[in-house]
Amino acid sequence: MAHKQIEVNIEEDFNIFVDEGLEDVIENFFHWDIETCNCCIDYKGSIWIEFCDYEDWKKFLQLTLRNNLEVNGKSQIRETLWDFLQEKVKVNLVFDEEVIENPNDEENLMGTGVLVICVGMTFPKEYLKDFKALFFETFPQK
Repeated sequence: MAHKQIEVNIEEDFNIFVDEGLEDVIENFFHWDIETCNCCIDYKGSIWIEFCDYEDWKKFLQLTLRNNLEVNGKSQIRETLWDFLQEKVKVNLVFDEEVIENPNDEENLMGTGVLVICVGMTFPKEYLKDFKALFFETFPQK
């Protein structure tokens, strides 16, 4: 099922299309220099956000953990995005080889020997409002 897409301006000459309802989240990821490459507002009843570089996923987690420590210290005072990720998010790691067009056969692709690690996170749609509140607390809009 197709979802309404919203065009989001990331930089002066870089626009992306994002499912309506996720545009503010995805735009903010990019403003924090955390790139995503896919998302869906209703992927089998879940929100889906994919990071096509493991380092972007790692940066997201590191900043989320740092915020949790700032908010809670050594005590569990209240829920943070870190807790949300731990309790409500499923993570799927996909790895493959980078491919490019084969210069000897334009209709086929060939491997480059470069490892690509993508990380997808999903969580139930009914948690989107909670996710956004915790996300924007951790990653204030710039």
